[in-house]
Amino acid sequence: MKKIIFRIISTLLILSILITTLMGCRNNDDDDFDNPEFVFLPEVTQLRLPAGVEWVNNLFASNNKIYFDAATYDDEIMQIFSSDIYEMDFDGTNIKTIPNYDPFSGIAIELSQFGEDVIGNIRIHTLFIDNEGNIWIAEQGDFYFFDLPDDWVGEEWEKWEYRKNIPGFVRVRKLDNTGTELLSIDIAHITAGHEWFNIQSMAIDNDGNIFIGFDSKIHVLNNEGRALFTLDTTWIDRFIVMQDGTIAHTEWRERGRAFVKIDVSGKRWGEAIDLPNNVHNVFSGNDEYTLIFSDSVGLYGMEASTGDIVLLLNWIDSDMTTEGLNSVTFLDDERILITSQHWGSGGQSHEIIMLTKTPFSEIPERLILTLATFNLDWNIRSAIVHFNRTSKTHRINVTDYGTFSTDDDWFAGLARLSTEIISGRIPDILDVSNLSYDRYVASGLLVDLYTFIDSDPNLNRSDFMESVLKATEINGGLYMIFPTFNIITISGNPSVVGDYPGWTMDEFLAVLAANPDADVPLGQSLTKEMFLQALIMMNMDKYVDWVNGVVNFDSNEFISLLEFANTLPDDFDWHSEYIETHKLISSGRQLMMLDSFYDFSVYQINRATLGGEIIFKGFPAENRNGNTLNSYSGFAITEKCVDKEGAWSFIKSFLNEDWLRDNTRHSIPIMQSVFDEKLKDAMTEDEWGHGTVGMNGLMIELKPLTQAEADQILALINSVTSTVSYDDFIWNIVSESASSFFAGQISAQDAVRVIQNRVSTYVAEQG
Repeated sequence: MKKIIFRIISTLLILSILITTLMGCRNNDDDDFDNPEFVFLPEVTQLRLPAGVEWVNNLFASNNKIYFDAATYDDEIMQIFSSDIYEMDFDGTNIKTIPNYDPFSGIAIELSQFGEDVIGNIRIHTLFIDNEGNIWIAEQGDFYFFDLPDDWVGEEWEKWEYRKNIPGFVRVRKLDNTGTELLSIDIAHITAGHEWFNIQSMAIDNDGNIFIGFDSKIHVLNNEGRALFTLDTTWIDRFIVMQDGTIAHTEWRERGRAFVKIDVSGKRWGEAIDLPNNVHNVFSGNDEYTLIFSDSVGLYGMEASTGDIVLLLNWIDSDMTTEGLNSVTFLDDERILITSQHWGSGGQSHEIIMLTKTPFSEIPERLILTLATFNLDWNIRSAIVHFNRTSKTHRINVTDYGTFSTDDDWFAGLARLSTEIISGRIPDILDVSNLSYDRYVASGLLVDLYTFIDSDPNLNRSDFMESVLKATEINGGLYMIFPTFNIITISGNPSVVGDYPGWTMDEFLAVLAANPDADVPLGQSLTKEMFLQALIMMNMDKYVDWVNGVVNFDSNEFISLLEFANTLPDDFDWHSEYIETHKLISSGRQLMMLDSFYDFSVYQINRATLGGEIIFKGFPAENRNGNTLNSYSGFAITEKCVDKEGAWSFIKSFLNEDWLRDNTRHSIPIMQSVFDEKLKDAMTEDEWGHGTVGMNGLMIELKPLTQAEADQILALINSVTSTVSYDDFIWNIVSESASSFFAGQISAQDAVRVIQNRVSTYVAEQG
């Protein structure tokens, strides 16, 4: 499969599909979802901060201690915000300040000459512990006072006319482990010209050279603060301290992300080592590993002796998420210390996690449910971790098939999962998002979930959005359910595309014919193959009826769609000039948008982008209903599941109102009560979420929805009768024949005839 498949990621359509998750679980005797030999069991400590500490930064583990800085406010000392440096034990106890650290060292006398009403802040940008246990900080101070006339009388806000700035400072300080200053270096010369800046990372090499990263540049200074050289970078990440005391950094290079050493003697970038593109965080290694890095699946090490990358732990096996991952430290006794920070409705929170390597056989016995996943959704991942930490009867183990996908084939993982299911490697729970799950219904693989809903004392079918359940049904049965979803459609301005929802292929082509200047009718990045693949995924159930074994590609409608796709570009130059969508639409070059409706604000944003009015047309279809439901995670229980009630208890945890309220910021909840709450908020003047946003090159004012707008959204949701699905084998058949047509080797009619025959044979063989 070609790399262009998901280049449409710039649109909401494919982004919403790419984010979806594929999961499964099983514990049969013939199961080949193997348990790991070892897991790292977590001991989680919620950090309890001293009273008055408001803001924690820069958690750094070293010398059997965790160090961090935290902002405080003291109106007894010149009304100045400042930072303290704290240390604590690995278990979060014995929190205390470094006693001799004085943020006002060297400036207190200078500030005092301006009187007692000096206002300002001293903050620590970043903190680093060197190999000798010394504490290095990059520190900034900014101060002012109000030079009021002796007889001044006025409102508080009028004082700002008399504000006087006091010269501040930017410096690097070296402290011993008690906070006593050993060195102070003025670094204002590297921040000159930046009114606002943030030093994001700092490190010290074995020669005492100072590495400072901010504003897409790495500044290297000697131990006296003199600038040695500067390197441009694509972004600022944490520095990596090598075992020989040299410094490296991670960069985005032409081939992707790379780990690059900094050559101080040559004042340049040194050796570069390619990293996987899905890397999230990179950390300094130890004697065994050159560096440590994480992705959504686990924590990896690059072996110092061979350069090989090895999986050190699986996050879900270790009851962990990677949200807010701050630091990773390998201890001498094989334990791993991790610190993380989180933001939520309650503000900032921090966890200290001690992971202990434990044989899987020593874990308290619970029934294992293995989930096979394709790019596991973050919210689902967190819920699985919570389930594993709290359930005394079941545990979820995850195999992520997204790891089998490549830059050249985004769907390789889905194809592998489908192949393994066909070959008999069947999970207990299957997330069928984007799969042709009706083929599994036809083969009797999946359980009708209505049996669980109807027998549940706390659930009724009426609790769900009725039209959404109906769109998911097959022959009256419900074989998958999902907590959240979005709607894939094509939208446009009614003055251009017509003021009625839906259209046939002839009506679609008539709009194009009436607008001959529209050279990019669906957007400048859309190519032949992108459009065709989106079309197949949105309408798979229209073209292939697995239950009855019927294939429907041989229609005039599909021939016309193929001919339209051929009018689009073969490729898109991603280095070409980007033109904002609203400009293309206002100029008449673009007529409509591939659209994803997932919340009420995006409705207003897209309406503004289209010129102030919006109509949901959907993909062209004979029944004029081309809107498609896309589930973010669609759970199904297989007939081979060893504990169907246990699997349902897991799935049901996502249908909880509280969970949905917390996890549907950018999606639509399936529970009617939660959707009604969100709609009510969107129609209420004082609710959070209204205001002005910058999007698509426009400043858009978000207002409460009117009843007419709400009705239009409800009509869109209620119109949906089909779901997104994908079959790699069918797509390859369509793609091969369509490519021959695009190349002028065969006619559209011949291409469709080949597709019809080959897909019919494939479906018959699978029946």
